Amino acid sequence: MRFASAAVATTLAASALVIMPTATASAAPLVCDPGSGSVSWVTTSHSRVLTHKVKGYEKEYSGGSRKITKTLSHEKTLTSGWTVQGGATAGLSLGKVLASLDANVEGSYNHQKGKTTTKSVSVTDTLTKKGRYWFYVGRLKASGYWQGYRCDRGTKWVKQGHGEARSYGAMVDGATRCGEKVSKKSIAALVQKKYC
Repeated sequence: MRFASAAVATTLAASALVIMPTATASAAPLVCDPGSGSVSWVTTSHSRVLTHKVKGYEKEYSGGSRKITKTLSHEKTLTSGWTVQGGATAGLSLGKVLASLDANVEGSYNHQKGKTTTKSVSVTDTLTKKGRYWFYVGRLKASGYWQGYRCDRGTKWVKQGHGEARSYGAMVDGATRCGEKVSKKSIAALVQKKYC
């Protein structure tokens, strides 16, 4: 009887050892939310674009100030959106891709699909110093090449698709005088480089 009891106890213990490692091995760590999407950027760039024709004005006297309005005609249209060149969108939305582009490129951009105005725009500025002034309308533009990933059962990211995206910032208008100091990153600096 003692021998039989010992044999049963040994068998139960061995069975427990076999069952426990199997249960432990099935609990793989989660690295992402199952079914979610993620985007990464291969390349990004930003630029300044003049969307309306620039007009000049010359203030020939140094005393006093003068309020001037110029109507600038439309010249270039910018569109905001994305393209998928291969695979699927990996569950990504237009808003999520453009928001990610915004976060990876200096500046602030539109997160919705759309285009800039095609109408003429009136620009008013007060000129205080003698010199040549240029009236302008422009926007910041962001673009990049993206890759999309989908979370597979929470254990790994799987590449799904890739493509290009582009977006633009709010309209910026004003007048800049040749020779005045402006930020090198501003639309005004681009105008000075082209026209002064």
